[in-house]
Amino acid sequence: MGRLQSSVGLVTGTNIQSTVDQLISISGQPRDRLISRTEQLQNQQRAIAELTASVIGVQLAGKKLANASAFQSKSAVSSNADALSAAAGENAKAATHTVRTLQTAATHATSSRQRFSSADVALGFTGQIRVAPSGGSIDGSADLSKLNDGRGVEAGVIRFTDRSGASAEIDFSDARTIDDVLQIINDAEVDITATTENGAIKLVDKSGSTASNLKIEQLGDTETAADLGLWGIDEASSSVSGLKFELPEGVSSLRGTALSELGGGNGIGPLGNLDIELSDGSSATIDLSNATTTAEVIDSIAASGLSLIVKYNDAKNGFQLRDVSGGTGNFKISSTDDTAVDLGVANDTTDDVVVGASLNRQTVTSDTLLSSLNQGAGVNGSFTIKDSSGKIGAINLKLKNITNMGELIDAINELSVDVTASINENGDGISIVDNAAGSETLTIRDAGSGTAAKSLGIAGAATAQTIGGQSVSALVGTQSNVIEVTETDTLASLVEKINQDGRYGTSSIQSNSDGTFALRIRSNTAGGQGQFAINTTGFDLDLRTESRGRDALIAVSTDEGLERFVTSSDGVFDIDGAAGSEPITSASLLSSLSGSAASGSFTLTDSAGKTSAINITTQGIKTVGSFIDAVNALDIGVTASISEDGAGITLIDTAGGNKTLTVSDVGNGLAASSLGIAGTAKTQTINGESVSALTGSTSSASTESTGLVFTLKELSDSPITITVAEDSKAVESAAKTFVDQYNKLITKVDSLTFFNADSNEVGLLFGSSEVQRITTGFSRLLSGTVNGAGPIKSVGQVGIKFATGGKLELDNDKLVAALESNRENVQAFFATDETGLANRLDELSDRIAGVDGGLLLNKTDTLGLQIERNSTQVDKMNARLDKERDRLLATFYANETAISKLQSNSSAIDQIQRITIDGS
Repeated sequence: MGRLQSSVGLVTGTNIQSTVDQLISISGQPRDRLISRTEQLQNQQRAIAELTASVIGVQLAGKKLANASAFQSKSAVSSNADALSAAAGENAKAATHTVRTLQTAATHATSSRQRFSSADVALGFTGQIRVAPSGGSIDGSADLSKLNDGRGVEAGVIRFTDRSGASAEIDFSDARTIDDVLQIINDAEVDITATTENGAIKLVDKSGSTASNLKIEQLGDTETAADLGLWGIDEASSSVSGLKFELPEGVSSLRGTALSELGGGNGIGPLGNLDIELSDGSSATIDLSNATTTAEVIDSIAASGLSLIVKYNDAKNGFQLRDVSGGTGNFKISSTDDTAVDLGVANDTTDDVVVGASLNRQTVTSDTLLSSLNQGAGVNGSFTIKDSSGKIGAINLKLKNITNMGELIDAINELSVDVTASINENGDGISIVDNAAGSETLTIRDAGSGTAAKSLGIAGAATAQTIGGQSVSALVGTQSNVIEVTETDTLASLVEKINQDGRYGTSSIQSNSDGTFALRIRSNTAGGQGQFAINTTGFDLDLRTESRGRDALIAVSTDEGLERFVTSSDGVFDIDGAAGSEPITSASLLSSLSGSAASGSFTLTDSAGKTSAINITTQGIKTVGSFIDAVNALDIGVTASISEDGAGITLIDTAGGNKTLTVSDVGNGLAASSLGIAGTAKTQTINGESVSALTGSTSSASTESTGLVFTLKELSDSPITITVAEDSKAVESAAKTFVDQYNKLITKVDSLTFFNADSNEVGLLFGSSEVQRITTGFSRLLSGTVNGAGPIKSVGQVGIKFATGGKLELDNDKLVAALESNRENVQAFFATDETGLANRLDELSDRIAGVDGGLLLNKTDTLGLQIERNSTQVDKMNARLDKERDRLLATFYANETAISKLQSNSSAIDQIQRITIDGS
């Protein structure tokens, strides 16, 4: 058991612990001085880190001054931002745009007029609901821009004079379709009715007078009347037809739909007489034998003189007739032949409205692009086909480069499996019929993660179907969403069934204010492409369109140039390449499209492998027209023309080979690239035909959204002005950030190098040569001359100057003035590679704070080594002091023990008694 020791000597009363601590403290003074020095070095190291961060802040701020996007920044100001707002990216061009807002966007939505007391009670319906995508409507109208060989119809004003002598000046600036033209004429204050007949506009005088000729006069220097085929009409006749239009490829009629496209593409008719008897007993027999389009059918019925209204039904896939005679009898529509049935209007009813059945316009043909199916979602992937004999074949759309329905049908029919593929009888999809007569069942399955078969509606096992009047085992795909309805279905279950496919619309239950419920379907796709038609068989939900899908429409004129119509499905318009430039013409100079397009050479190799070349310079090609002529004169299978939208040049492969049309620039030339026609051809639809082509654009459109964007919020009665100008705010902000960061650096330097004579205090880095080099380096750079970066030579010329205390000030007005005077010179001063101010700041900052041998990094490393050596020395000194403490304590305690022993001996001696010797 060890001895107990007290911090106070028990013998001497000395405070041993305190005495030893004082002695060690005296001995530890050199160590303490070293610790203090180490702490100072650590503080300096932290100060160097703060200084490094400040230098890097200046470096990064300098780089912002070199950012090209800051100098390319644009502002867009709308004169009516509540109706049309604008945002300009760096690629937007400074210009003034005048915008007429013509139509807001709408998403297609349909609801049932029939109301239900509960959403969960069986409806008792049996039949089908078919949701068909856009394209099946029969109310089409020819787009004016595609008429006259793509030249379109020039906007302008025409004076119409009826035979009474009354006239009206009619402005066609807002017309985009033939129907628009007719509506504008029919709404004018003149007794002239416009319609179409035999591919031309027909004018019928309704004044009943013969005082004047029926006359058409073009006002101004436009060619509107000529473009509409009405030029020079001045006839003493109550009915005059204009010149017949040459319809563009893919367009079968000026108005409506050709009867030959109905019945799934099999056509309807020939039509005969249609007998109509109204409820008041009035009747008429209408000769429809000359009608070739749905519009002509409507015109003929409307001209019968009966008190009825005839138009397209709500779904736009059939007709609707309304009896407005006010009688009490039946409304009867019939014919002695199949005319009434073919038109879907045969009826004998007490109702005053007859809603015609769908006329089943063909929506899928051999030329239909697979990418256009499913409302633009397209068809992708691979699938396998196993016929009833067990043979298996496979289709890989990408591998076989199958782009349209015709190519797909051919590819299936070329397989070794015994099936026949064709467009189905409804004209809305593909039909696969088994011919093998085996014991198994024709089956089609998607491969891997592909969905091609499902998207085409042919995935699964074949069933017995009647095709061509015969019962066959087949899979028949349709682009319609077909919902089978049973008598146990409720409103809620109908919604669930519709949403299971959900390709075209999302269904929901609509709660009405009277406590009833209705079915509602809203398109998944915005704008005109999102239109759909809904038909029911076996029951009637009395479906009505709440809002018809339509694209937003504006007319844009840039810098008082030609006005262009621009559409958008959602009301957001990307104006890059649309309103920013006028359409090119044959007379357009290549140099005006792109300087690089005016020189150089390129080669063209058609699909048959035949190659030729164009040399812009040596052939003296200056204009778009001469360029097109030069290409068309080559002895290869390529045809050149101006693209349909007038934005560039189109090259169409006509060789019919198994390779791909390729265009490549030669040497350092950039002509083909500048015109956007370099590369390999792709399948495109041009003039209604699927072709292999390269279509270039001369606009400066970017792959990013950096151009000019308009957002239409509401219509405006008056034109809106959008002013796009250079925006200095980004450069101003970058300059202010640089000045602020530099001033923060100077503030940091001042806080680290100060000297207070009164208190004799100094900053952590007082007298530091590194700090001196920082301030000297930046001061010399910013106060000196910057050569090799354009005509601007100093920061003072761009509004940056030195103030008191070595800090900077920004004269924002002077900076803005410099930018307005010559933006490119300011950008060059800041951003020129190697010699610009930003690059010099970057190099100086790297020398000071860079990670590869930077001044401050070296200083930090040096301080680190000193701190490390000091720490090692302190550890050694602490070890020696610990030993010294132990020695001193041992000595004091030993002394106490010795003194205690001496005291014990003395006491013992004192206790010895004196011995007396008796002398007696």
